[in-house]
Amino acid sequence: QVGPLPRIAARSPRRERGEPLRPGAVDRRRLRTGEMPTAQSKEASRAPAVSDEERRAAERCANLLCVSTLLSLSQHIIAVQTEPRLVLELCKGNGADAARLLGNTSGLVGLLSMVLNQAGGKLSDSVGRKAGFMVGPTMNMFLGYLVYKHTSNKLLVTVCRVLRLICTTFSNTVMIDAAMADLHAKGISLEKAKAKVMLWAGASMLITPFLETVLLRRGMRYVYLALSGLAVTHTIFNLSVLPETLPPEQRRRGTLTLETINPFGFVRVFAEGSRALWQLTLLTTFQMFLEGKNVSDIAQTWVREDLKWTMSGIRNFVVIYGILTTLAASHMAPWLRSQFNAKDFTTLTNGLNAFGFLIRGLKASTPLWLFALIPMLPGVNGTCAIPLKSRATTLADAEGFGKGEYSAWSNNLRAVVGAAAPMLYGQIWAGLKVRGLNPGYTFAFAGVVGAIIPQAMLWMMTDRDLGVDDERDSKNAKAK
Repeated sequence: QVGPLPRIAARSPRRERGEPLRPGAVDRRRLRTGEMPTAQSKEASRAPAVSDEERRAAERCANLLCVSTLLSLSQHIIAVQTEPRLVLELCKGNGADAARLLGNTSGLVGLLSMVLNQAGGKLSDSVGRKAGFMVGPTMNMFLGYLVYKHTSNKLLVTVCRVLRLICTTFSNTVMIDAAMADLHAKGISLEKAKAKVMLWAGASMLITPFLETVLLRRGMRYVYLALSGLAVTHTIFNLSVLPETLPPEQRRRGTLTLETINPFGFVRVFAEGSRALWQLTLLTTFQMFLEGKNVSDIAQTWVREDLKWTMSGIRNFVVIYGILTTLAASHMAPWLRSQFNAKDFTTLTNGLNAFGFLIRGLKASTPLWLFALIPMLPGVNGTCAIPLKSRATTLADAEGFGKGEYSAWSNNLRAVVGAAAPMLYGQIWAGLKVRGLNPGYTFAFAGVVGAIIPQAMLWMMTDRDLGVDDERDSKNAKAK
């Protein structure tokens, strides 16, 4: 956990009119040249001490946010087998058309998410986080029921898929990231909190596939009815149990204008943020090319069409994989993190992810597919990005960006990847298939973009930018 950094003034109309900066603010232009705050300035700007009671309350709230993550992700993955099958059926068994449709709709989700992420993230800084948590489950109640009633309607199924993924992603990423950043100010470790979220995400992968498999035996439409039921449960939980993490006195005043809801507002990170901030933001964005939701469609197609796995075989794989990722998130990744600093941990997990993705699709072999999963476990599905994302969030807050605002920007960049990756993978997959080549080479392309390129970026950054110096100072202080 990096130490507190001083608030750094944002470029704003007030600043350009010559009005005085906020007390204690540091000119962000100094940071764009690499001039980081000194130890003296850090010490002078430390936040007021947090009481034990406040810290315990923040930890309880973090645990409730993890439960919300479990319910939200369950709605996201309950159709992980069903949706590709349903799309294939609606495409009359044409595998190439189904791959293109899945890829293109996932890409559309990424593009449209940018609008909701930006407007919702900015608005949550003014009205609080809880309303944002209600968006996903409230929409899923109706979307799941619509597909249940009209499973044979290709257009409706496609539209509901797009809306479901947009709303679920907003409530389970933008809001979770912003809420955890709120709790970080109350004394909890942001990095540990995000690791706990990953642990609960793994738990959802253990539970949900069994429910989906049972429902698939009755028919694909019943999976969507269950999705609607999960959304009802999640809505009730959020209304009755989930607390607000951003109290009224900490909210920012502001109105939604075309400028503030601009989905490309993340360019401010590159224009106004420090060099370290924009480099970290870009690096962790590229790592999202290997995020589970971006490779899920081609992975399901691979195991079903090329490895010839049965429905029960896919279910068993998802469950075992969920157990392994849960164990990795709860034990392996934290242990590795305790042994390595942020830079070395990221280098290790990038290397392991690159190796796994480069070999997993070389040929249609179940043993090779399973073997390739082993090295990827420590950094799978975004775990590799946790230390540097936590560092970026801390820097963004120190530089005067709103927590919800920066969360929206980083998730909009993630949405850009979410738009580009599935479309690229789908087009490459379909192109290889049509030419009679091995479509599994698509995984190697993903490994290059999502692991090798980010690692090259990492090598161009300094230890100071990555927070390695802060970690070293913190360990030395504890040792004394």
